Amino acid sequence: MAALAYVMGLAPASIPFPLLPFLRFDLAEIPDTVSFLLFGWKFGVITALAHWYGLVVTATGVFSPPPIPQLMKLTAVLSMFLGIYVGLKVADRIGRGRVVLSTVGGIAVRAGVMAPITFALYYVLFPNIYLAFGKRTLTNLGYVVETDLAVALIITGLTALFNAISAAYLVPLSHSIVKAVRKALGPRLALPEKT
Repeated sequence: MAALAYVMGLAPASIPFPLLPFLRFDLAEIPDTVSFLLFGWKFGVITALAHWYGLVVTATGVFSPPPIPQLMKLTAVLSMFLGIYVGLKVADRIGRGRVVLSTVGGIAVRAGVMAPITFALYYVLFPNIYLAFGKRTLTNLGYVVETDLAVALIITGLTALFNAISAAYLVPLSHSIVKAVRKALGPRLALPEKT
């Protein structure tokens, strides 16, 4: 699954987020999420880490020092996994709503975790790199920004929206794929029991 995610990441299959085109809706996160839903959190995390490692090895560092973009992607995926996990636990307790609650959990946790990290990256950790980049990007897109704080806040808000939208399509789509795979393969998907 990690190899599939890596290959999908190399293919020109991502769609730019219109409000911040350097952010891209990446279909390569689907195998990560499918692995998480199909085989459990351990395999999902292993898949995401292997996918991240492949990205780091081939990193080019287009606008920042590697591996920060790859680390941000990993953090977004793992935080979404946490939200999915919580959503599934709540759904199991109430006996319904697995797709809806795991999607809501994925959206809330991914956007909630990535927003302060994005702000810290732009305003605290690497302002010399990211504020100039952010200001240039926002200006090119027609935003009027006058202060560094405004740049960091606008980028943070738009990035949170991007992460929320990402989880909103990734989680239900992955649930649909898992349902189809389970229907097609049935008991052959069972993981070996611990002895």
